[in-house]
Amino acid sequence: MSYPRLLSATTFVMVALLAMPAACSSGSTQGRSGSEVSASSSTAKVSGTSAAPSAALTASRTALLATAFTGVSRMPIDPHERDRARAQESVALACLELGFFDQATQFADQMQGWRQGNVIALLGQRYAALGQNDRAQACAARALLVDPGESTWGKDIVATEVARIYVKLGDESKAYATVAADLQAERGRVEAERTAKLPDAQLDAQADMFDKAIATMNFDLARGGIDGYLVWLDRVIDDAPRRERALKALSAALPGLPFDLQVRGNVQLADVLFAHGYKELATLQVDRASELFRATVFLPEDTAPLGVVVAKARIRLGDAKAGRAELRRLRTEYEARAETIVNLRRAASWRALAEGYLLLGDIDDAGYCYAAALDAGALNPNARPRAEDLSATCVSMAVSGFMPPTELLLRIEHVRAGLADPW
Repeated sequence: MSYPRLLSATTFVMVALLAMPAACSSGSTQGRSGSEVSASSSTAKVSGTSAAPSAALTASRTALLATAFTGVSRMPIDPHERDRARAQESVALACLELGFFDQATQFADQMQGWRQGNVIALLGQRYAALGQNDRAQACAARALLVDPGESTWGKDIVATEVARIYVKLGDESKAYATVAADLQAERGRVEAERTAKLPDAQLDAQADMFDKAIATMNFDLARGGIDGYLVWLDRVIDDAPRRERALKALSAALPGLPFDLQVRGNVQLADVLFAHGYKELATLQVDRASELFRATVFLPEDTAPLGVVVAKARIRLGDAKAGRAELRRLRTEYEARAETIVNLRRAASWRALAEGYLLLGDIDDAGYCYAAALDAGALNPNARPRAEDLSATCVSMAVSGFMPPTELLLRIEHVRAGLADPW
C-alpha cells in the first residue's frame, strides 16, 4: 500500500551484522545453532506476507534491531547517559525476547552501567532455562562485575536478576547470598522465581508468604506478592481450592495498585487462565480490565497504549470482532486528540495500535500506523527524542514480526540519517 507523507528516497542500507559472541564473555565464540533460539513461526503471518520465509523474517528483525541500537548509541553519553542506556537496554531485551542471544551479547558489550549488568543477567536466565548451565554461570559472574555507576538501586536490580539465575540452576543458597537480607522487595522477586520449582508440598507455605507481602500494603512488597501468586496459580490452576485461593488473593490485591497496573494485572491474570483452558474465567478478567480502563481518565498519551493492552487480550481470547472495534475506537479518539499531546509522546500510541492490528493480521492498518509513528517521532527538533522514538518503532516492528516495505525502510533511513546535533 502507499503510505502518507513519504519522506525523501534516501537509499536505505540495512546494517550488516558481524558474527557475535554467544557466551557472556566478550572474548568467547559460539555457532548460531547453540546460541540463537528461533522466534515463533506464527509471526510470519503478520510480517507483510502470508508466509514469509523464516530466513527473511529473521534478517529483517536483526537489521531492525541493529538500526534501533546504533541510532540510540549515537547519543552523547554526556549529558544523556541515562536515556542512552535505557534505550540500549530496550533493544537488547527485545533480542532476548526473540531468542537472538548473540545479538543481545553484542549489544550488551557496548553498554555501560547497571543496565549492562541487567541485560547480561537476563541473558543468563535464558541460558539457565535452556539447560546451558555453564553459560548461565558465566553470565551471573560477569553481571556482578559490571560497574553499576552511582545507582545503588540499579546494583540491587542486577543482584536480584543474578539470584534468579541461581534459582533456575537449583542453587538457592547462592541465590540468597547474592541479595542482601534487608532487601525485602528484591527477595520477594526471588521467592516468585522459586515458586516455579518448589515441591508441591511447599506451595501452600509459599502462598502464605505472598499473603503476608500483600498485607503490608507496601507497593514493592505487594507487587512481589502479586507476581508470586501469578506464578503460583500457573502451578496449581487445576487444583480447584488452590485456584480459588489465588483468584481471591489477586482480586483483593490488584485494587491496591495504580490504575494502569490494575488494568495490566487483570490482563496478566486472564492470560494465565486462558493458557490453561479457563476461557470463561479469563474473559471475566478481561471484562474487569476493560471496565476499569473505561472508568478511568488517563493522560491522552497513555490512553491508546493502555487500551490496546485490553484490545489485544480480547483478540488472544478469540474475539477478533471486539478487538478490532476497540482498536478502531482508540484510533479515532487518539487522532482527535493528537495535537494536544507534546510531540515526543505521540508515536507510542501509533506503535501500540500497529501491534494490535498485527495481532489481527491487518497488515495494511499496521503499516499505516507504523508510518504515522515514524512521522510523529521525527517532529521534535532535538535528536535525542527522535532517536528514542526511531529505536522504539524499529523494536516494535521486529518483535511484532512486521517486515517493513521499501517505503517504510526509506522513511526509517531518513530519520536515522538526521540524528545529529542538537541532541
